[in-house]
Amino acid sequence: MSKEEIPTGTTTASGLRPLLIGPSSGPEPPYPYRMSGPVISGFGRGSKELGIPTANLPVDNSLTPWISSIPSGVYFGWASLLLPPSHPNYSPASNTSWSMFPMVMSIGYNPFYKNDTRSAEVHVLHEFQADFYGTDMRLLIMGYIRDEKDYKGLDDLVEDITFDCRVARQSLSRPGWRVKELGDGGQFEGGWLVEQEEEKASL
Repeated sequence: MSKEEIPTGTTTASGLRPLLIGPSSGPEPPYPYRMSGPVISGFGRGSKELGIPTANLPVDNSLTPWISSIPSGVYFGWASLLLPPSHPNYSPASNTSWSMFPMVMSIGYNPFYKNDTRSAEVHVLHEFQADFYGTDMRLLIMGYIRDEKDYKGLDDLVEDITFDCRVARQSLSRPGWRVKELGDGGQFEGGWLVEQEEEKASL
């Protein structure tokens, strides 16, 4: 990626950071990674302390063997949710029951909170009117934003997470990073996100 393709960044608690991740053509190997499972309750601090609600997935090395070898840090990509029709944010993509949203996530120990177990905490970039614990979620992890770090205070942590969200939105807005299934000119093949269960069983 040439310097001309990288927009001027912003200085946060982590230093000078770029607004875009990766080339405009799309993610490069080893990305994307896939992860899926039911949304579980986490540490309960995303909404209460940070104002940034998270939807957590269990970290299972047997289902996602790649997760044990990737660095802890902040990632971004696409999330799909199998919301029930009764959910106020039920808005499935065309010809599927799955709803798709951009997301940013942390995989690691969150040193600011001194976690002793590795977690996968997902912040879906959408304003939800109700929670969705127990809902099936699929993640297409498109790239790596930054490593995890400790902070002097909560404000610095929130500042970095807010900028992570901005980076994710900016990076995923490019045609090479937007999934075709959204139907708005995206060029990346993200069919796995919206496959019906019977389709998966027949593959």
